[in-house]
Amino acid sequence: MMQKCAYTLCSFFLLVVPAGAQESDTEIWVNYSLKVPTTEKVSYGGDMGYRRIIKQSRARQYLIRPTLTYSFNEIFAVAGAVAWFRTYSENAPNLNEFRIQQDFNVRWPDLGFARLFFRARLEQRFFFYKNLPDDFDLRARFLGGAQTKDLTFLGERRPIYFKSLFEGFWTVTAEKASEFLINNTRFHLAFGHRLSKAWRYEIHYIHQSSRFITTEGSKVRQDIFRLRVFHTLFENKSILPEMVDPEIE
Repeated sequence: MMQKCAYTLCSFFLLVVPAGAQESDTEIWVNYSLKVPTTEKVSYGGDMGYRRIIKQSRARQYLIRPTLTYSFNEIFAVAGAVAWFRTYSENAPNLNEFRIQQDFNVRWPDLGFARLFFRARLEQRFFFYKNLPDDFDLRARFLGGAQTKDLTFLGERRPIYFKSLFEGFWTVTAEKASEFLINNTRFHLAFGHRLSKAWRYEIHYIHQSSRFITTEGSKVRQDIFRLRVFHTLFENKSILPEMVDPEIE
């Protein structure tokens, strides 16, 4: 069974990652995500993280993002968040970015062996550069993905699962974009492991493609490897299905 799963994932990976892609940056991302259900429908938490470009030791980013989520039922949920991103770079001005975001999440349909999920997000982004004028832009994001049911062939108490996701970004104010890379697309492959009801982690490979400065700019590609650690407190208060959790990204 393990060999079949590994073979299927490798084959899928080779099919979806474009051949002959131009040289890309490689990045490492690490995230800790917390969810605290307060009632069956309301939870709060968020995430904090660190990102780094491997070739540029001084290019790094820190983030913190408190989030509030309301789940109408097992299918529909809305969320709001505020976020702070601090970016240090040797090739671009250092940056403080503040975001306000609104999410609409759908976890449907349940196919039995996997469940689909979708998210629409709107972000209001405030940029405070060092040695450049402050600025603002508006960005929309659309995500779709699938997550397998929990697989127990490695043990009943610590099941694993797999995910695939695709997300597209649209910078609404692209004609006056405040950043160097715009209109991103991301493709994820992920492995997840539930250590307990409270703890799980995911390892992601992300292939990201962006436009440089303008919608007609050249394409820039990044290969991203990410570790995400999830912690849920008072898990029994949530109405959300264990199989699929809201995406915090």
